[in-house]
Amino acid sequence: MTENNSPLVLGGSAVHHGVGGTRGFIVAPVRHLHARVESPTGGPHILIAHDLTPADTAALDLNEIVAFCTSVGGPASHAVQVAYSLGIPTVVAAGEGVLAIPEGQMCALDGDTGTLYAGLAGSDLHAARAYQDRVLAQARARSAAGTVGTSPVTLTGTIMRVSQAADVKAAGAHGIGLLATELLFLGQEQKLTDEEQHYQIYRAIARAVGEAPVTLRTLDIGGDKDMPGLNLPREDNPFLGVRGLRLSLRRRDLFLPQLRAAYRAARDDGARLRLMFPMVTDVEEFTQAAQMAREVQAELEAPDLPLGVMVEVPACAVAVDQFVEHVDFLSLGMNDLTQYLTATSRTNPALAHDIDPLHVAVTRTVHAVATTGAAHGVAVSACGGLAGDPVGAVVLASLGVTALTVALPHLADVRDALHRTDADSLRTIRDHALETGGSRHLRNLVTTLLDL
Repeated sequence: MTENNSPLVLGGSAVHHGVGGTRGFIVAPVRHLHARVESPTGGPHILIAHDLTPADTAALDLNEIVAFCTSVGGPASHAVQVAYSLGIPTVVAAGEGVLAIPEGQMCALDGDTGTLYAGLAGSDLHAARAYQDRVLAQARARSAAGTVGTSPVTLTGTIMRVSQAADVKAAGAHGIGLLATELLFLGQEQKLTDEEQHYQIYRAIARAVGEAPVTLRTLDIGGDKDMPGLNLPREDNPFLGVRGLRLSLRRRDLFLPQLRAAYRAARDDGARLRLMFPMVTDVEEFTQAAQMAREVQAELEAPDLPLGVMVEVPACAVAVDQFVEHVDFLSLGMNDLTQYLTATSRTNPALAHDIDPLHVAVTRTVHAVATTGAAHGVAVSACGGLAGDPVGAVVLASLGVTALTVALPHLADVRDALHRTDADSLRTIRDHALETGGSRHLRNLVTTLLDL
């Protein structure tokens, strides 16, 4: 969650305050999702919508849409996470007023502050474009700095389109720390049971990445990721329902094709794959899934694949000492972990300003999991929006995680922030995170301490 503290002042424009979902600053004409007429201006555009689904976001033409603003939604929704992976700045929960902005009107979207400036013209438009140029120049400078410096953690990437795999190495990521496999099939759910489809996708991604590891997260369907083609029963509370591994263990027609495809790719191509199971609550769920994986491995005469779990359910985090006896690695899923620990829906616009991924309960949980993992020689990484935010990444590093999974467009910013740290600053940040916590306090501390 970001706050409205932009250094940009535009006196003649209408200002719509929402919540920043994905960082970035864009100046462009707006285009409404269900516009009845052709836009009077050429692309690219800022998309305006009441709300977007993950499938809507995944289908966006990035030559046409470079940012979006919704009147409702939450900053940690899966639609925002898809945008994050694609590098699209977003503002959510901006209110119904944004739906009345005329088609083609020039606007500026600030994903860092959660602000949409509408009706730009004259000096306001000139100032917004100048600010965008400065932001882009700073981003290019950080990217040009490359990997010079020392990072306290390993940086891995996350992608949601096969075509992005070729960019992983160039972005300076050590492989793919999370491949959300369900996002590869949004809008084409009928292919989820097709083993060959999975196999070809996993092979293509592994080949593009090269020798670096690729962590496949098995299907995390449910919550706000609706898959109409699967005809799943409607649930009163889908975020607490049959999602993630719970669904995979009930629907082997979905789970086994994934497992077989992964082990075939490892056997046939030597792909360095890891399997990670989401929404795990009990050790028994992991051992059941692991047993199925090993049976597939034996049948296919394939090599071992490391097996791990997402730590996103509080029960898993509290009982992590039981899991470390069985798993090869752990990954903290910060979006869901925050949602469940703070009882704050990640999609409810009324709570968009309230959800706090740096709440002291969250930071203490992260530290406890990382400490337990380290004591047992189990690597603990973190993923989600917090890992891709420079301040959040620094806080997570201070709490003891060993790796961060970051969307490729945000790697340079995260790397730059991490390179500014040393043992003393990380210790100070850790102490504040565990004693006080909170986004407002920690953002002020980290930005001041590291001159971000």
